Amino acid sequence: MRKAAVCVALLFLAMVLPSLTFTEDQETVLLARAVYAVARDESYEAKLAVASAALNRVDDPWHPNTLEGVLNEKHQFPIGNYYDADSLRAAHEALAGRRTLPSGVMYFQAVDAQERWENDYLYKTVGGIAFYTRDGNR
Repeated sequence: MRKAAVCVALLFLAMVLPSLTFTEDQETVLLARAVYAVARDESYEAKLAVASAALNRVDDPWHPNTLEGVLNEKHQFPIGNYYDADSLRAAHEALAGRRTLPSGVMYFQAVDAQERWENDYLYKTVGGIAFYTRDGNR
């Protein structure tokens, strides 16, 4: 009888508190996959910066106003099939409002890219990724 009561209580909690489920929402997974595709071998700080840059674009009037729209912009964010725990954590934190880059920082490229962008637009480098503003304003 006691086991049945515990099972019913756990089932009730799982229905009432969706945070107890073992699935992630599509937006979080999509962002985690993009973060991993860009920064898989980078630090957690770099992964959070990539997520911040993506969400800064969502807030910018020159880009789509949805995360899916931003991530699907042509030649901007690769979206792989995989993500790791740090990429998922960075996606969660960024979507919850933690941004490590100011709103004007929306672009990035590998520091070893063959065709580097102008340093006038460079905001900062985190690991192997350089982050840029659109117009040099910070």
